[in-house]
Amino acid sequence: MKINARSIMIGVAGVLLVAAVAVGSLVADRFWSDRTAERNRTSAAAFAQDTVEDLFTYNYDSADKELPKVADRLSGAYRDSYMKVINEQAIPAAKEKKLNVQTLVSATGIIASSRDHVTILVIADQRFSSSDSAQQTLASDRLQVELTKHDDSWLVTDIKTI
Repeated sequence: MKINARSIMIGVAGVLLVAAVAVGSLVADRFWSDRTAERNRTSAAAFAQDTVEDLFTYNYDSADKELPKVADRLSGAYRDSYMKVINEQAIPAAKEKKLNVQTLVSATGIIASSRDHVTILVIADQRFSSSDSAQQTLASDRLQVELTKHDDSWLVTDIKTI
């Protein structure tokens, strides 16, 4: 079999085409992964902010109705722990002292993220008012919020004060 210049050019063009498709696929995959990760970080931060505000904001007259609803955004052992604390401590104390708590998140920052898990730093400010005191009490906390993605939605798996 005789190899001529045309056969060599066709072979080289084929190899270059395969290489270009492979490189293009890798670049597209990397771009898509980065874009997905950025969307995850943005949606997780917004979810963490809303959830922290709702978890720790309550009025004594509606705490028994509102706080359990927020538990739908929690999963696993953290959900069980939250339900135990609100039912055994938070709700009874809120009713006894006529306690109102307003929580506002002032800042969030991503500590770590992957495709289905995000760790977020949340700075939350709380304003407490009760029947025991005419003055409001202010507090600020730094929280580490762990989120895991389940079926395209986030769930809180843990919150720690840091």
